[in-house]
Amino acid sequence: MSESARLTTALADRYRLERELGAGGMATVYLAEDLKHDRKVAVKVLRPELAAVLGAERFVQEIKTTANLQHPHILPLFDSGEAEGFLYYVMPYIEGETLRDKLNRETQLRIEEAVKITTEVADALDYAHRNNVIHRDIKPENILLHDGRPMVADFGIALAVSAAAGGRMTETGLSLGTPHYMSPEQATAEKDLTNRSDIYSLGSMLYEMLTGEPPHTGATAQAIVMKIVTDDARPVNELRKLVPPHIAAATAKALEKLPADRFDTASRFAKALNDPAFVTATRQVATEMGSSWKQRVAVPALVSATVFFATTLWGWFGASRGGPALATYDVGLPDSAPLLMELGTNMAISSNAHFVVYVAADRTRQLWYRSLRDGTVRALPGTDSVSMNVAISPDDQRIAFVSGGLLKVMPIAGGTPTNVAEVFEPLGLRWISETEVFFSNADGQSIRWIDVDTGVERIHRTDRCVIPHLLPNGEQVLCGGGATQYASVIDLPTDSLLFPSDRSLAEGNAADLLRGADFRLIDGRYLTYMSVAGDLRGVAFDPSTLEFGRSITLVPGVRRGAYTGAGQCVISANGTLLFAEGPNGDIGQIVSVTRSGAPTPLSDVSAFFLRFDLAPDGRQVAVVIEGIRDQELHVYDLETGQDRIWFRGPYIGEPLWTPSGDQLMVSTYEPRARQWAIVAGPPDASSAPDTLLSGPGNIADLLTHHPNGVAVGNTWDDPAAAISIDLSTEPLTLDTIAANAFFATLSPDTRWLSYMRSQTGEQVVSPYPSLDRQYQVSNAHGEGQWLSPTELIMWQCCTTFFKATINPTAANPVVSLEEWYHDSRFSDTPGQSFTLTPDRRLIYVQAPERKPASYLRVIPNWVEQMKRAVDEANR
Repeated sequence: MSESARLTTALADRYRLERELGAGGMATVYLAEDLKHDRKVAVKVLRPELAAVLGAERFVQEIKTTANLQHPHILPLFDSGEAEGFLYYVMPYIEGETLRDKLNRETQLRIEEAVKITTEVADALDYAHRNNVIHRDIKPENILLHDGRPMVADFGIALAVSAAAGGRMTETGLSLGTPHYMSPEQATAEKDLTNRSDIYSLGSMLYEMLTGEPPHTGATAQAIVMKIVTDDARPVNELRKLVPPHIAAATAKALEKLPADRFDTASRFAKALNDPAFVTATRQVATEMGSSWKQRVAVPALVSATVFFATTLWGWFGASRGGPALATYDVGLPDSAPLLMELGTNMAISSNAHFVVYVAADRTRQLWYRSLRDGTVRALPGTDSVSMNVAISPDDQRIAFVSGGLLKVMPIAGGTPTNVAEVFEPLGLRWISETEVFFSNADGQSIRWIDVDTGVERIHRTDRCVIPHLLPNGEQVLCGGGATQYASVIDLPTDSLLFPSDRSLAEGNAADLLRGADFRLIDGRYLTYMSVAGDLRGVAFDPSTLEFGRSITLVPGVRRGAYTGAGQCVISANGTLLFAEGPNGDIGQIVSVTRSGAPTPLSDVSAFFLRFDLAPDGRQVAVVIEGIRDQELHVYDLETGQDRIWFRGPYIGEPLWTPSGDQLMVSTYEPRARQWAIVAGPPDASSAPDTLLSGPGNIADLLTHHPNGVAVGNTWDDPAAAISIDLSTEPLTLDTIAANAFFATLSPDTRWLSYMRSQTGEQVVSPYPSLDRQYQVSNAHGEGQWLSPTELIMWQCCTTFFKATINPTAANPVVSLEEWYHDSRFSDTPGQSFTLTPDRRLIYVQAPERKPASYLRVIPNWVEQMKRAVDEANR
């Protein structure tokens, strides 16, 4: 069905469309019959791409503020709404022509007629301004002439569009206003426009009525806006000598570049036009005025901004004049359903970039459909409680998602979801064929292929492959994220771990790790990924040799998920980039808080904190930070502010202070050699740390230290295991005490071991050392720390702590479970994410506020731009 047929059907119960009256950059106008009131009306329908930016909910809400404007020279608003993705508003149908039609025919108007039209439009503007409404788009096209009387059309529509876009339109170049009539502040994307912007536009319109052309002209939109910002218009009486001095002076004052130098009200402008005594505003010579303006504003900055805004602006509002297509635009999301900004990539884009499906940040965490071409937006019933990822099938007909621990599939058009398989928190969920999906578990210890039609699956156990990307040969998987912020490649047939190498290094040098997360292969020879700083970067890559070239920043400020490193960005098969802006979720501060208090930073340092431990005396904290080249273990003196780097390496595990505080212990891992070690040394780094234990395979982390000389921790091999290390032996003695266990920790009296079952995520406690019974504390995944011998504090995704009370003599020792503390800004760091002090303080990393995204940014043809930029950087 064609677009016009869809529109006719969508409005059939209210309006019968008769014919198209005209089309502009913002809307198409139809003559229609109002079926309820039996009258002719003009129905303006926003262009689909503009409707995509706005969204119906906010547009309809904002346009209500203009419906009460009642003035003889303002065309009233009859109706507005949304129908099948179309945004529209309805006005009276006025027989006559626009001022643009009249100017096209006559070029210049009689001076008296031009002043009369301007005076009556100024009266309408003055009324609206007194009611706190600014038009923002005064131009000849919006002035209807009915029996010689001007009527201002689209009054407040520009305001509603701008407000509905939440101030984002100028950020992408979607500025409102025709370039010839824009005020300098509007041309340079000032967000808070005043009534004096409308006065400038009205002065520009008068200038054209008197001289036959706007104050500033040029071959391109960029040239026009550049002149608006930097050049002075010639006085009107130089171009038309019969213009009286007071009209020339009033026009010049209305066109002053600084808003403060213009008329403060539209009524004063009108009064000056009709007052022959008004000559005080006659300009000084142009050079003097230009010098004054340039001294008061930073012209180069304005010029650069102007070029950017004008370029994309003309694509939208100059489309009917043959301008270029828009390069970048935003799509608004409903206020009731913004995008969830946590952990994984919570959206998916169709192959043709026509729509997006995303996880809403509401209490239901439901999936929503949002068109990228028009205003269509809808919830997808049956998709509540979605966990982190969603994926769209290659034919754009089905979606795969996880809810309630189950992988589910359903048609995009709607229907009952089909349960496919049990899944534990997937990352990197993608379709790799019409029937098969591919992903890793959140812990990165298994990669899974599942046929969604048959349920047949295969699993590859591995070493921490988070957010996997299957390479074209089908036999290698690219990994990076979570605890390992660098690229690695798993060769499936040999189960070997490979590392991309920097081809710029001399032969024989050790390969430099490609730092980052969420790696994706594009067109077989480019990688995109999220840097540890939170930028989307690109690099040339050869899958056959695993060599990479020079990396460059492509898009700064993409939201990066805490822990996983996943970017809130997706790339369609046709090369469109869709992303959400936001702060780097991994950058935060270490804070201390009591249960009833407010978080207090331990220091003023903000960094990409990975793991940490507070010294027994509370005066120092050992922290592991993700650096640009390596991980670094720092020791901060909280009293003096002194900071020293204690250790560097590709991977540094959980730091652990000895009970006396005179030694610091930590596990390390060398991924190329696949060797781990436990090292210890004085915290002041007065001597190099000693290696106490080392071995092949995966990492052993220390989590809890006890006065009896035993440390408890984890290995991260498959299966994961809780371990104990006897620190009194030389070399150290390592024993497995519980299989399939994460985040093992002993109670202070060593009677209980708490851990999370790695396969199911359940939190359990077990008598130690017998471990002959297990008692479930919670069925939700999380980490545990002992507050006392009978109180276990657990963090559960994503922001809440619970306290379990233990009664050792009861048949079931877990006697109660209650919410203990909540912080919406709690950050899930790789490894143990919090610790407790003897004085019952909670220590954790507080991340930036997790504000849901109210809009998404779209860059068509982005892949081609990315390839050109990467190729240029590698010449």
